[in-house]
Amino acid sequence: MNISDMAKYNIASPETLERISGRFSDSFKSGITDALELKNMRGRFWFIPPGENISTPHKHGVQEEIYYQVKGPGKILFGKGGEEILEVPEGSVVSVPPETWRQVYNDTEEEHVWLIIGSPAVENDGIH
Repeated sequence: MNISDMAKYNIASPETLERISGRFSDSFKSGITDALELKNMRGRFWFIPPGENISTPHKHGVQEEIYYQVKGPGKILFGKGGEEILEVPEGSVVSVPPETWRQVYNDTEEEHVWLIIGSPAVENDGIH
């Protein structure tokens, strides 16, 4: 077997990535897009302290997302005004189309960790 036949892969862990302050709240994020050399999707781990959220309610122009609840349970508000609350058990995944208003929040006493992956890999696709 030659080297060109070997699989290429990358690995990232929420424990080893640098935490960066979120733009709209006191949450933290760790990007996996560069760490995993992603080309067609974008991803982040989000660390949400008790009583905080990821961002303001938002939707996307073209990017659909999956939300994986790594450590929780978590909640997602749907609708521009948060009219619907979805409780997401730890280990669950939720798909959200681009046109759906959403906001992840933590109303517990423990930090929550989410893995959020979106495709296509569009920069600044959020609509607030």
